[in-house]
Amino acid sequence: MWTPVRILMLSHYFPSGQMTHVFALARELMRQGHAVHVANGRVRTLRQWRYVRALAGPVPCSIRLGAGHLAALVRRLRVQVIHAHTKRTFAVGARLAERTGVPLVITCHARTLISPEHEPAFAQARRIICPWETLADEMGPRGGRTRVIPNGIDLEQFPFRERLPRETLRVLYLGRVDHLRRPGVEALCQAVKGLAGVELVMASDRPAAPWTQYVGWLANPAPWLAASDVVVGTGRAVLEGLATGCAALVLGEGWDGLLTPENADRLARDNFIGRARGTRPAPDAIRTALLELKQDPERRRALAAWGRRFVAERFDIRRVASQTAALYAEVLAELRDRRAVRPVRG
Repeated sequence: MWTPVRILMLSHYFPSGQMTHVFALARELMRQGHAVHVANGRVRTLRQWRYVRALAGPVPCSIRLGAGHLAALVRRLRVQVIHAHTKRTFAVGARLAERTGVPLVITCHARTLISPEHEPAFAQARRIICPWETLADEMGPRGGRTRVIPNGIDLEQFPFRERLPRETLRVLYLGRVDHLRRPGVEALCQAVKGLAGVELVMASDRPAAPWTQYVGWLANPAPWLAASDVVVGTGRAVLEGLATGCAALVLGEGWDGLLTPENADRLARDNFIGRARGTRPAPDAIRTALLELKQDPERRRALAAWGRRFVAERFDIRRVASQTAALYAEVLAELRDRRAVRPVRG
């Protein structure tokens, strides 16, 4: 018989799959009977606050990460677990845990976070969650505290829709355009330039080439994914696209190409970020993949059916939340055991 847990999640404003995951996990934990409050700092404008609220839905949320405010939240909500998700909250969570005696859990969402700067927080954390296997390998076991729990997808928020035949192949790029991804985005834009019957929509934080359609950063990309045939991107964008019935091209720091049943396990080990093949993005390779998909609607349909099953079997947010809640229960059981054997001073 499981027991509800009261959780304080710490995050900060950073439009990305990372922040989306924080609120998706919080919503599902609440649906499963747990109490969650998200403190999501660095929200500085009304537009940012509206974006946060769109992600949060029914999840109680505040935007202050000050020590006094968080300590008061812990007391008022009788928090049992502090769960820090972002680099700006690791040290905040560690100090709060030390001040309140509430155990700390950290999710490390990127390789770059495994650095000396964050080692004191990692050392204090009772568990360290890594969302994919190669990240956990780099983190190391740390005395059995490291666990692999993937970022989950809400299958109700991203329903499957079978695509009707049409003349144009709609391709949706979903993700940021930072310095690591820019070469891939430029190659993608060159690949579709003048390509008959293929249109590229950019759902990102900045526009790309003038011959593409730019729709900006989306709080809810599900409608655009449902209206597209192919999703291009990394990580969570790939999984959201698969859930709705898109074929997926993995393009990020490098080019891993079309996601298929044959390469899915290998690419999942590295969170579909374009590292697996060690191949630089090139317009010709991307154009070839798009033309093959355009000319083979039967393959697109087969990949759509497989992709939905793949996400449902391995990345369903209900399963991810259950695994996370079980991890919280482990931490709390260990804490009770330590307190039970603490010697009585005479």
